[in-house]
Amino acid sequence: MTPVLDAPLDRVQAGGPPPGPPPAGGGGGDSDPGHGRGTQHVAVLGMWIALIPILTLFLAFVSAYIVRHGLGTEWAPGSMPPIVYANTVILGLSSLLLERSRAVERAGGYARPWIAATFVMGVTFVIGQVFAWLDLKAHGMTFSATPYASFFFVMTIAHALHVAGGLAGLGFASLAPAQGWRGQSLALILRVNAIYWHFLGGLWLLLFTLLQFWR
Repeated sequence: MTPVLDAPLDRVQAGGPPPGPPPAGGGGGDSDPGHGRGTQHVAVLGMWIALIPILTLFLAFVSAYIVRHGLGTEWAPGSMPPIVYANTVILGLSSLLLERSRAVERAGGYARPWIAATFVMGVTFVIGQVFAWLDLKAHGMTFSATPYASFFFVMTIAHALHVAGGLAGLGFASLAPAQGWRGQSLALILRVNAIYWHFLGGLWLLLFTLLQFWR
């Protein structure tokens, strides 16, 4: 029993801190970083889970398009409005600008101009889609004119609405303080936005390929 009792006394005499109970939760000074990493994982996983119903919706559209196209009756595809090509390039550039904003933020720079540029390109894409719909209507391709026109309007409008949701996220990121918001860093906010935005970009490439090359 004596060695057990003498060990704490020796530590005190040597100038070391007296032993105490372990901190609650079993962690030390690195508990906050662990919590931060856990928060990031939850946010990123939550975004990927949120994308599942969106992907399911558009896969249903694509499947219906392919089946209806196979029937061939009264399909009557029209010409793709020229502005859609420009819209595709604009959306691709917006993804590059968003990645640039993330790189600037990681380097400790001022990312807001790049986030704002991404936002402007996204708005330009949506406006361009509106002009594409008006162009189709001017050429007699209304929503109910042909099955192809119906699919074109349904899929592109649904996509534009989801882009509008992405614009809301970009607007939030551009207004968030440099140190983050409610414990969420700007880097995490941009990462979650990037997942959603790049997903929409890939989704648009799928729709564009389908509508242009499988008519």
